[in-house]
Amino acid sequence: MIAISSAFSKTLIAIDLKGKQEFVELDEKVKQSENLLKYIDEMLDKNNLLIKDNNEYGVVIGPGSFTGLRIGLALIKGLCAGSQNKNKVVGISSLDFLAFEYIKKYKPSHDFVCVINALSGLGFVCEYSCSGEKLGEESLQELEKLKENKLIKIGLVGENIADIQVDFTAESLLELAEKYILQGKISDEKTLSPVYLRKSQAESALDEKNLKKS
Repeated sequence: MIAISSAFSKTLIAIDLKGKQEFVELDEKVKQSENLLKYIDEMLDKNNLLIKDNNEYGVVIGPGSFTGLRIGLALIKGLCAGSQNKNKVVGISSLDFLAFEYIKKYKPSHDFVCVINALSGLGFVCEYSCSGEKLGEESLQELEKLKENKLIKIGLVGENIADIQVDFTAESLLELAEKYILQGKISDEKTLSPVYLRKSQAESALDEKNLKKS
């Protein structure tokens, strides 16, 4: 298994092959487009492994950074396209990942809502049961409106928009990706696409331009 997250400023890479595990967490100073594959190669070399030894991939598909999501998915698709293996790929929701981290650390006995900052006073939001089951659809909500929700809010470290803050780790990314493989949550890597939940600035600008023309 090779699992990656490039959806946020901290990039995560996890490898579990032939009984060897390797984890890397890279800060926002690292250019994902230039260094993601390089770090994977270095991690494989360090453990005397080859990319052809792997046939399972996990990738965080969002919501998150528009550019980061595209980089991560493009890399996974490229690795699969260049492989002769019959690959298994799982796409991981950022909000599911956040819920997994919270449950792993706190083992709650109550339902909760995960929220990730979408900027401009908005948040990516989804409610979960204490066991991690989704209780609704992922959505884009106003953070002020979210305050009316009585469930405890779970967010990312540093965003300061939730009651409890947790951090993404490469170890948990690997655990969740391997769990999805066992559960058979396999995606077609050719059609796997980012989950944005909101339009990009370019799309919003185009909509505004078209609205003015109408």
